Amino acid sequence: MSIIKILDENTANKIAAGEVVERPASVVKELIENSIDAHSDKIEIEIADGGISYIRVTDNGIGMSREDASRSILRHATSKIHNIDDLSRIHTLGFRGEALPTIASVSHFSLTTRSHNENLAAYVEVEGGVITDEREAGGNIGTTIIIQNLFFNTPARKKFLKKPASESSHIHDIIVKLALSHPNIAFKLINNSRIVLSTPGNNQLFDTITSLYGSKVSSELLPIYFSEDDIEISGFLSKPTILKSSRQWQTYIINSRVVNSRSIAKALDNAYHSLLPKSGYPLAVLNIRVPANTVDVNVHPQKAEIKFADESSVFKAVYRSVKDSLTLTQTPSQIAATVSSNIIARPIQQPAPKPPQVTPSIYSSTPMQQPLTSFLETPISFTSAQTLISTDSFADAFNSQQNSECNNDIDIDDSNFELYPLGQINNCYIIAFNNDGLYIIDQHAAHERILYDRLCKTSERIPAQQLLVPLFLDFDEAECNTITDNNELFYGLGFSIELIGPNTMRLNEVPADTPLSEAESIVRQILKAVNELHTPSAQELRHSCLQIASCRAAIKAGDSLNMRQIQALISELCSTSLPYTCPHGRPSIVKFSPRDLEKMFKRT
Repeated sequence: MSIIKILDENTANKIAAGEVVERPASVVKELIENSIDAHSDKIEIEIADGGISYIRVTDNGIGMSREDASRSILRHATSKIHNIDDLSRIHTLGFRGEALPTIASVSHFSLTTRSHNENLAAYVEVEGGVITDEREAGGNIGTTIIIQNLFFNTPARKKFLKKPASESSHIHDIIVKLALSHPNIAFKLINNSRIVLSTPGNNQLFDTITSLYGSKVSSELLPIYFSEDDIEISGFLSKPTILKSSRQWQTYIINSRVVNSRSIAKALDNAYHSLLPKSGYPLAVLNIRVPANTVDVNVHPQKAEIKFADESSVFKAVYRSVKDSLTLTQTPSQIAATVSSNIIARPIQQPAPKPPQVTPSIYSSTPMQQPLTSFLETPISFTSAQTLISTDSFADAFNSQQNSECNNDIDIDDSNFELYPLGQINNCYIIAFNNDGLYIIDQHAAHERILYDRLCKTSERIPAQQLLVPLFLDFDEAECNTITDNNELFYGLGFSIELIGPNTMRLNEVPADTPLSEAESIVRQILKAVNELHTPSAQELRHSCLQIASCRAAIKAGDSLNMRQIQALISELCSTSLPYTCPHGRPSIVKFSPRDLEKMFKRT
């Protein structure tokens, strides 16, 4: 007796649904792509409960006849290809014949469609793959598909879905990408009866980007255009002032199809090399045109990835076009001003020192006029010096920074250890000395350690200060959902933040030690940490967030300090648990003993 069985149609449909319909966003993508292929210029999407309970996609495309409407829910039915050769020259987005029938097999499905030469629309209703109603109905030209109770008959698949907010974010991301790839189409997304996305559909990519990301982002964009051989690249890039927390803000479009491409991502990274810090990604919308026969869109089940016949040529074209846009189309002063204000930690020239950014609760804001000798008469004492002896973790971090010409290990065994501050070098390093040698302190790393330890000692909510004028911050829907889902975390860290509009959050409180100018940056850095940590423990999440908060709030390289501030900084540093490293493990103090100095000056 044979053990191999032929599956019935219903079972086969449900298995195919696993390939095409992973989650509500997959359904939305399939339906929108069909609407695009139907020459629509307006597409409206409505969802409820993250698309799990309700999805509606309405377009004003060419529609279908009653006969075609009935055939569209049959397996392997398609209007896009007729033979095997058509696969190598696909120009449409969707062509899989199993899309509609497999969606209909795992949901309550209804389709209303009318072509321009029909007086009435065709209506088809399917429940779990079985047609329950088929008739004529009233309707506008175009197609409306409604999906309800997705995965109602496949509970094993339904239990793997995320929370509605998370599923909504995936849908939002899909629509953003499709809107960027088709600026000629007006998209509208309604989530739980609230309009959260709307694009103009005027075929202007810049206007589409503005509607999706806001004018603050679009004002910092650089145009890109490249044409050579059979490769054409257009679109927009962000200046180095605009950094995003992930590659989600990078959109690669190949022949109107949004794809993922490691090669394109690498070319983009290489072109921005040395212009950006290690954390953060530039925004990019790259529209790349290549001959259809030089790209294979069938290497991924959902066509999210592609394969180029000549990947090297595409890589070089993307690199050159991005590099040219960043350098040739902009004056050096424009790029330099942007870069220096964001990623250069130590400016080469400082004609006028910046006012110090210091924590008012620690430092005096009035410069002292006393001569240096008066400070030398009053040394700063380290308290509890026995606890400051180098630990293994400090030694590991410190050894990587050692100079071959000097021994920088610090060994403190005197409870009366004292330091005499001398001043700053390049508004970045504090110089101090005692009989044991010369000490150089990184002011940012030192203050970062002070703030981190202070925040760690707070068992409940970090002390916050009410803002007289709230800050209004713009986020995309996914970021708004992440902040809302982690509102308790943000509140515990001293940030009182609430949603007041589709993409707008109001910041009412910030931690007491946080400069107002850094508040938005800290919120976005915390948001990035939340997204990057995979199922973190509460302790890991708090540690990561406190690292960010202390780093962003600390005084920076380039901040000018007076002697009172220097004294206070050193005193507080010595009261921390591990004064010789910042929270990231980077050394904050380097010592040069008399012996080291003798070696450096060739006296031995």
